[in-house]
Order: sequence, then C-alpha cells, then structure tokens
Amino acid sequence: MADPFEVRMRFTNLLTHLSASATASIKTAHFALKHRDMDEDLHSCILENLERGNNMNNRANIMYFLEHHADVNTRDGGHEPYVDMVRRDIVRIVNAVAQSGANVKVVRRVVTGLGEKGVLKAEVIMVIENGLKEKEEKLGRLLGDGEEDEQEDSAPGAAPAAPGSGSGGGGATTVKGQGDGDAMDTSATGAGDGIGGGGAGDSARPTPRTGAGQAGKVNGVTKVDKRAIEQRIEEDRERNKRLRESVWAVSGDDEQELDKMWEESTPVGRDEHVIADEEADERRQFVRYRQALLGR
Repeated sequence: MADPFEVRMRFTNLLTHLSASATASIKTAHFALKHRDMDEDLHSCILENLERGNNMNNRANIMYFLEHHADVNTRDGGHEPYVDMVRRDIVRIVNAVAQSGANVKVVRRVVTGLGEKGVLKAEVIMVIENGLKEKEEKLGRLLGDGEEDEQEDSAPGAAPAAPGSGSGGGGATTVKGQGDGDAMDTSATGAGDGIGGGGAGDSARPTPRTGAGQAGKVNGVTKVDKRAIEQRIEEDRERNKRLRESVWAVSGDDEQELDKMWEESTPVGRDEHVIADEEADERRQFVRYRQALLGR
C-alpha cells in the first residue's frame, strides 16, 4: 500500500499542473482511480485546491478535469463513489470555481456536460444556473461602478485647487479619495515648474477606490496578470479546437442510433405502402429491361 501522504502530494501536484490538454486530465483521473482506497482524501484535495488556490486558470482546469473524472468513473471498472462525491459537493465546487463571477462560462459548460451524462439532475442544474446568473449580475454591477469612477476621475474640474497665500503663488490643494472620503493635502506650485513652491511639482491625483481595502482588487474585482490572461487564451483556443474535433466523432454504438431513429420516425401509413409498391415496380421494370439487353 502506498504512503497516503505521498499519494496526496502527488495528486495535488497533478491538479496544480493541469492544462487544457485532455491527456493531463485523463492521467489525473486514472491516478485517482488507481488509489480509489483513498477516495475521500483525494476528493478533499480537489476541494482544497479550488478553495485555497489563487489561480483562476487552475480552477478552470480543475473544473474541466471533473468532467473527465466523472467519465472515467462511470464506465465499467470505475469507482462510483467518486461520482457520488462530485454530485454531493457540486454546489461547493461551483462556488469555489466561480469566485467573484469569474469562470462562469466554464462552470456552465461543465455542468451542462455533467447533466447530459446523467451525473447531475435537472433540478440541481437549475439551482446552479440561478446562482451563476446572480454572480454575473453582481460582476456586471461592479464593472459598471468602475467605469463610472474612471469617468469621474477623467472629468475636467474634478479636483479644484484652493487659492493660496504663499510666495510665488504656491497654495494647498485638497483632494478627496473616491472610496474612503479621507482628505489628502498636497503642496502645489504656481507654474508647475517648482519655482517658489518648495514642493515636488507633481499634480495631485484622486485615490482610486478599492473594494474591501484589499491589495490587487479594484471595486472588488481581482486584477489578473497579463501572463495569466495569455495562458487562458491559449488554453481556451486548445479546448475549442478539441470541441470542434469531437463534433465529427462517431460512436461505435449503432444500436443506439437505430433506436433513436426508430423513436423519432412517424408511424407507417397507407401512403408509405403505396410509395414502396411504386418503387418496387420500377425496380422490376429495370430488371426486365436489363435482362432483355443481355439476351440480345
């Protein structure tokens, strides 16, 4: 039996290094299947990486991995308790992946796929969809507030200067921050070249509003690194390429397609029998004509 700590560390490493490649997701799913005796522990690793991870792209990759994870364990030889755990904690998983309204499209696509595979019920999907719409509306309001603040900052006369009494025309400029309402006093020069003012010559600017006083967040929306954005673009391009390829994939189960055609077809009536008789007469006439040509 493998060391539980080592298995947990290796599985966490696999989750951390997931990418848009289907091979990486399948490899991670088979690793979890191999160590099915530690199913609860490995499932807790998934939740921890989603809730404690700060990388938005990695949370999206783990969400896509769950679809492969469910595929592997719903087949013959799979481990059904893994699917039950995903079904049990799906709301918690969705809230972790779609933090602050991010990855909503990713969650919606994966949840829809799990519903088509029978992993999730329609009622659960409806509850998740309502929660995703609320997150989208909240994110839209936050982004709308940010645009209004930028327009106010760029508007002329947003920070009027009070006349001063110092030598050389130097005075004090009072600027109020947009978020906390605190006043900030700075020294300004009369001509902007530092003559007679004794200051640095820099114009004062309003402090941008930050949500909840957290670094790296503007109006409650987390700033994303440029490298992470480029990585996400490449991964989405790879996933869309695979999605287009899967459209042309043909399953080997002909019986299922036949049953579907049989259920969707209309009942055979008198008109169909008449058409079939006419086609049979045409075939018999062609056979007689062909035999007459060969007999000459």
